[in-house]
Amino acid sequence: MSQMQFQAPPLTKTNKFILITAGVAFIAHSILKAVGAFSLVTYLGLSSHGLFHGLVYQLFTYVFVETEFMSFLFNSLVIWFIGSELESNWGTKIYVRFVLLTALGVGLIYTVVNLALFYGTALYATPIHGLTGLNFAFLMAYAILYPDRQMSLMMIFPMRSRTFCLILAGIEAYMAIFTNFTSAWAHLLAMGISFLIIHFQSKPLMRKVLNSSFKKPGGKKHLYVVKDEEKDPPKYWQ
Repeated sequence: MSQMQFQAPPLTKTNKFILITAGVAFIAHSILKAVGAFSLVTYLGLSSHGLFHGLVYQLFTYVFVETEFMSFLFNSLVIWFIGSELESNWGTKIYVRFVLLTALGVGLIYTVVNLALFYGTALYATPIHGLTGLNFAFLMAYAILYPDRQMSLMMIFPMRSRTFCLILAGIEAYMAIFTNFTSAWAHLLAMGISFLIIHFQSKPLMRKVLNSSFKKPGGKKHLYVVKDEEKDPPKYWQ
């Protein structure tokens, strides 16, 4: 009798860079916090105050700064499993541009809106940071590409990836509206930008930005997967 075996996908080179960089930042933050020094989030996290005072590098560094171990662990697993499969299917060049478009898009929109609506308040100087927003973008892309793949909510409840993504979006929307979890707005932005990139990937402007088409099995170039994927499911999710 054959047994179902779990096999982790190989960690792709872009995601290896992301996780190593985030790991170094997490360790550095932990050491600085332990010795009572400055917070790494203040300098590498993204805030309207920092960006409009010339700290442009924050647009690139904020995604790497994790401050909680469990958040770093689970975000790393999503990048490993979901991100690596996306990079393997799209190719490194397209995947890197997807990551950059998402990170820069979220950062610019969030800081401009923050400047317009919350200038002079504590929120204006409060930085956002972490891998979560990037992971929400990956999950949105995955739900569009593979809507019928099985995923587990809280490692317990199996459901389609499309349903899983909708539930996450609903949770973030609730937190954005009814709580003080301001970074939830950034997470929703990441999902929205991911949706727009994929939805309009065939348009001339988006094609020019990406400078290539996403790959589709069988030699044809297109973003969406073949519909008979169940006949040959990906080995990493068997």
